Amino acid sequence: MPISAVHLQAAQAAQLAAAHDPANRIRLIAGPGTGKSSSIEQRIAWLIGQGINPQRIFAVSFTRASAKDLAERIGAFAQAQGVLGAELVRVSTLHSLALKTLRQAGLLTRYPVDPLVLDPWELTNIFDSEFGSFGKISSKRRQAAIRDYYEAFWNTGQYNPPNYIPASPPVTAAEAAMFAGFHGPTSQSYSCVLPGEIVGQCVAEMNAGTIDPVQLLHVEHLIVDEFQDLNPVDLAFIDGFVVRGCRTFIAGDDDQSIYSFRYANPAGIQTFPQRHAGTSLHTLNECFRCMPTIVDSANALIGAFAHANRIPKNVMSLYRHVGPAAGGIVHRWRFTGGQAEAQSIASSCSDLIQAGIDPKEILILLNNRSVLEDDIVTRLQAAGVPVSATNSVEFTQTDPGRLTLALLRIVINGDDYVALRTILGLREGVGVATTHGLRRAVCDDNLNYKNAFFAPLPNGVFTGRIKGALDAARAVISQIRTWQKTDTIATRTPEILTLVQDALGVPAAAEVATYIATIPPEATLEETRDCLWADGADQKAGLISAIYDRLGKPVPPALVVPSRVRIMTMHGAKGLSAKIVFIPGLEDSLLPGQWRAPYHGLVLEAARLLYVSITRARAACVMSYSSRRTINGQFVPQPPSRFAASLNGAFTARNTGLDAPECAAVISACGAI
Repeated sequence: MPISAVHLQAAQAAQLAAAHDPANRIRLIAGPGTGKSSSIEQRIAWLIGQGINPQRIFAVSFTRASAKDLAERIGAFAQAQGVLGAELVRVSTLHSLALKTLRQAGLLTRYPVDPLVLDPWELTNIFDSEFGSFGKISSKRRQAAIRDYYEAFWNTGQYNPPNYIPASPPVTAAEAAMFAGFHGPTSQSYSCVLPGEIVGQCVAEMNAGTIDPVQLLHVEHLIVDEFQDLNPVDLAFIDGFVVRGCRTFIAGDDDQSIYSFRYANPAGIQTFPQRHAGTSLHTLNECFRCMPTIVDSANALIGAFAHANRIPKNVMSLYRHVGPAAGGIVHRWRFTGGQAEAQSIASSCSDLIQAGIDPKEILILLNNRSVLEDDIVTRLQAAGVPVSATNSVEFTQTDPGRLTLALLRIVINGDDYVALRTILGLREGVGVATTHGLRRAVCDDNLNYKNAFFAPLPNGVFTGRIKGALDAARAVISQIRTWQKTDTIATRTPEILTLVQDALGVPAAAEVATYIATIPPEATLEETRDCLWADGADQKAGLISAIYDRLGKPVPPALVVPSRVRIMTMHGAKGLSAKIVFIPGLEDSLLPGQWRAPYHGLVLEAARLLYVSITRARAACVMSYSSRRTINGQFVPQPPSRFAASLNGAFTARNTGLDAPECAAVISACGAI
């Protein structure tokens, strides 16, 4: 029973009003499922239609995956509308925009080559581990805590900022000085930057009057998605574009600001009009995604736990016009124990799937993986429910996967210093003392890190274990430097497996062979690298589909990603949706959780996190808590979350999942979408 054209057009009119606004500064507040992305697509198509050079339109999103998704959406929408040139719009992350700015200003010449932003694996296994070797700090937790101390500064512009929860014990002056002495030479040697620092570098140069990103990049229009997720330094960067005359369109929702761990704060989007006079204001309230009962529960929660400066809004479901069949389902369940809760979720999922629900249309969102996930996954598997859990390790988080990725990265870009370091350090028997010793030798003898792998070695610099490890890595580089990025993966697979086996052993090579079997044999090495670098199975599936489109072939059934129930963290589900969402573990010790409880602002953020989770559901949402749960090996009482009384209804005692009439009602609601 679709939403009528009349009501769709009325809701879309608000999107168009924002998208076609000629003002120089526009703020769009868009509640969940109200069409923020559509407004951005329409905005870009309209700007191009107004004669704006698409190469002077820049769009920024929060993550690499969301930026890629936004670029694809913009391209598809423009093509459907017959708008030419949308593929020339510059869509990137904020980090990429900052790097582009510094590159254009000539400031990246401070590094041997254009630096790469370290990813989480590289931060832990390269940067932190070598810092530990440098500072004789064996604890990985302590290594990361000291880095976090500096990340807090890079993200906010001040030491010990709000939202920063100090390490225990606090980072000492000696540790901070040690990190500063390590960071500079290491970043230079490996030609890399840490995630937080690159935007801060741009802001520092802008404040010093040495760069103007608007002129450098020829930006006329800047569009910023998920503006509520920006931290203080990000905000300063974007504000720098605005005050330099760039016409700016920002979009987001203060009710969905959930990234305080990277120092984001809803105040950034709330105060934008005060920072930039004359901002044109728009709000989208009509929700295309969620049915009314779901929206009502979410609204009740956010109303009871609102930020003091919350932007007024009144999100309403468009399905309210469709009729009773599209009212949606919300269940609130109370269990005596966590195992009963997990079993009820598993049996409900099993019954729904048997009744015809596609497993990928079921999301299970967790506020605490360590407490909740194992029980739920175990019972889903026992019930025969196909499940994709958060505890499944991505291939590139393993040594065989990371080594394979590094090999391909070097083939695509011989100036990838971080990949060189990865190849060196992943050989069995090569420890962090050896890799760190090589880097120190390069610095001490005024050498270039890349040349240690490619050029003839000077006499007497590298000896012992360092020389042995370097010789092995140089042999690998010598072999792969003849490869081309257009070579097919089938052509190079035997050599890849030999290199991996030589470095990590036979089982590691077998893991690589299993992974490569999921890639089309005709895929190029560059396409294979992209698949390895994909953010999750869905993005990889899209890349594989694109390869087969290029080949003019259908995707073989064996390579189609099977449909599974998705278990995700609440943070990880941002931007996603499903017809049915389960949210277990609504106990106060888990949400907001003991570590948030002393900080009222973090309690409010936890409410926003639950709000975001509820509004992932399109047709049905099942929330639950247990009055007792096993935590740290003890079966202990659990008071309900303080949010439980503000979810627009009562929790009822349960010991089973959906019964037959309830299951039928959920199926009916899903059918009304």
